[in-house]
Amino acid sequence: MERVTTDLQTSSLSRTEARTDAPTTAPAPSSTPRPPARPERSAVIDLAAIRHNVTHLKRLAAPAALMAVVKADAYGHGAVPVARAALEAGADALGVAHVTEAMALRAAGIDAPLLAWLHTVDTDFAAAVEHDVELAVSGWELEPIAQAAAAAGRTARIHLKVDTGLGRNGFTMQTWPAAVRAAATAQGRGDVVVVGIMTHLGAADDPGAAETEEQLTVFERAVQQAREAGLDPSVRHVANTPGTIDAANLLDPARMLNDMVRVGIGLYGISPFEDRTAEDLGLIPAMTLRSTVSNVKEVPAGQGVSYGFRYRTPEATTLALVPLGYADGVPRIGTGGPVHINGVTYAEVGRVAMDQIVVDLGEPGLATDTERNPLGAEAVLFGADDNPSVREWSRAAQTIDYEIVTRISQRVPREHVDTGRDAAQAPGSSGNAAETPEAWNLTLHPTTAQQTQEIARNLAAHLRTGDLLVLTGELGAGKTTFTQGLGAGLGVREGIISPTFVLARRHPNDAEGPNPGGPALVHVDAYRLATAAEVDDIDLEETLPTAVTVVEWGLGKVEHLSDSRLEITIDRGVGAKEEGQAPDLASVLADLEAETDDGEDEPRTVTIRGIGPRWVEAAPRDLL
Repeated sequence: MERVTTDLQTSSLSRTEARTDAPTTAPAPSSTPRPPARPERSAVIDLAAIRHNVTHLKRLAAPAALMAVVKADAYGHGAVPVARAALEAGADALGVAHVTEAMALRAAGIDAPLLAWLHTVDTDFAAAVEHDVELAVSGWELEPIAQAAAAAGRTARIHLKVDTGLGRNGFTMQTWPAAVRAAATAQGRGDVVVVGIMTHLGAADDPGAAETEEQLTVFERAVQQAREAGLDPSVRHVANTPGTIDAANLLDPARMLNDMVRVGIGLYGISPFEDRTAEDLGLIPAMTLRSTVSNVKEVPAGQGVSYGFRYRTPEATTLALVPLGYADGVPRIGTGGPVHINGVTYAEVGRVAMDQIVVDLGEPGLATDTERNPLGAEAVLFGADDNPSVREWSRAAQTIDYEIVTRISQRVPREHVDTGRDAAQAPGSSGNAAETPEAWNLTLHPTTAQQTQEIARNLAAHLRTGDLLVLTGELGAGKTTFTQGLGAGLGVREGIISPTFVLARRHPNDAEGPNPGGPALVHVDAYRLATAAEVDDIDLEETLPTAVTVVEWGLGKVEHLSDSRLEITIDRGVGAKEEGQAPDLASVLADLEAETDDGEDEPRTVTIRGIGPRWVEAAPRDLL
């Protein structure tokens, strides 16, 4: 196969081999304490959850592009790793509040389209222009930005923001006509180019709010006035997370989605709605706030707990101390917030202190029980799966979910893990690396659709009944092309096309084909399936043992079906859209058609990850 290059990254296997070569002599005693296996307290950020949420929200927004909002250090999750994960999952642009936040992303080597929208008279517009940071203009900023661009001999890319009713940043409709004329003049000089018009919704989290319709109407009038002034913005953006999620309920979803959506809180797996949970919305919480129980002691009935003695034990009991407090971001007002210890969720009792909280375990004698003493056990305040939710803490603190995650202080280290690649590091894991280890990952760079199919045909020779493949990639990236190659290699009947509108297709083995008696192929499109529960409704558990199963858009939805899988990500440089534009149906169909032409299409990057015991012994280079 010509011009297909590979980059191989090994994980647990090569590390084990390295350890066997280490000296076996015991190290000399040292008075220096050994570092702990992990931080005493940490906010564990699952980047696989970030990718899942981006993929899910991008589907809801399609054909609009998606801007991942990573302001405030990605809502406390870590801006740089979150930005990279979001871009990996298909985010089209990044959004921040301040230019300083944008510059930090640029310094980390992130060169994706990037917008900053909240400025002061001290904002360094010159640095923003120099580093290709797009800038929102809400009033006075137009002239300073134009001057900075002119001095640098460059053209600043700006988004004009109109205040459609929120009363915060943005030109009012009274000042808007003069603003668009001034922007058109600056654009005529070559100092700026108006690439976008934006506004911000104030009540999208209330589906019945009449103000949302009013704001959309005002925005449409503002866009029309801008065009009448000679501006031709390519990107209109209004929708936040709730607007993106509920757009489908509008008579005309395009009025909300426009050309791009700006997704913030949903990116982190948190619901913006009071009456719907993250799980209801198909989102996975990305942050787990955890520590360990640092002290356990027996106390009698009537024992006061924490400042002010607002809690006294109703009977003899065991108290557990957890070293997280309001200096770490736990709200001081959050008395009664949940804490998960050894499979049981308890309520925090007494006033939250600066460095610690107390949990009443409700049972005496645990401190002296050598088998049940929870000293050192993990204590989780909130997270995914069986852990308490952020919502429970926000209700205890009489605030909103946004505040809970963004206020976690820098004293709490961020641990970035990827449960899609290393489940042994996931929050709540037993720590047994044999559960679902990543054995290896392999990156290939085919330059044509035919080479993509050849990779799949070669891989198919190593597949067997019961194998699960999770296939990820943007519309037009080549997922169906890859599946067609698998079908050819497995020897199933021809006719593999996207199963978008039927969810799943079974392709039986062709008895007269190249691999008679081989496994069938089940081809699934989980694009419209929001959760693992919805995937289960199509009975994959029954068909999985009888075929090779390929699930498009399955990340975060099908991992529970098997302890082993291949995760295949296809990234096509241009894919189904031109740079800076959302894909429309016509361009997607054109790209899909191009995949089966003479192979003269854009290069792709195909990444294959072997996960679980099925693939531990496989030599990845031999697969292809």
